[in-house]
Amino acid sequence: MADNHAQLDNAIEIVTPENIAFRYRVAGPFRRAPAYLIDMVIRAIVGRLLVFLLSAAVFFLGGFSLQALGFGVGLGLVLWFLLEWFYGGLFETFWNGQTPGKRLMGIRVLSVDGQPINGLQAVLRNVLRIVDQQPVAFCLVGLVSASANDRFQRLGDLACGTMVVVDERSWFHGVIRFH
Repeated sequence: MADNHAQLDNAIEIVTPENIAFRYRVAGPFRRAPAYLIDMVIRAIVGRLLVFLLSAAVFFLGGFSLQALGFGVGLGLVLWFLLEWFYGGLFETFWNGQTPGKRLMGIRVLSVDGQPINGLQAVLRNVLRIVDQQPVAFCLVGLVSASANDRFQRLGDLACGTMVVVDERSWFHGVIRFH
């Protein structure tokens, strides 16, 4: 009795219109979670520093008044909001699909056809992270959606046509001579 079940594999193959095949290893939750935690720590440290430095600067420059302190805290919180919502999208746009956490973990975001993502895809997939984190901070929606498809795509990835792959480093750089 022959078994026709495909072997469980986290590799996908993408064929371009020019009939060139690329093989990627898809990054699963155990590779993506540490990258997200690294980015979360970076956002927390930078956000708190922004609020503290801006509130202190405005407080001292504003003549030590509580009104100046309130303005500084408010300005810092607005910048922290922008940092929380657009950190991932901006890094993924300008760092070729990577945030600092993704770079440290050796993963990258690509479109499902193997192309680099654009700015809209990067920002939208990160804004939709709030949906994947439901119920509040347990990320069950994202885990269930990622486990339901072969590319481990969360809802933000499905909506934007993106996937997270392992960024394979080449062993050789430049020209290799064979004798």
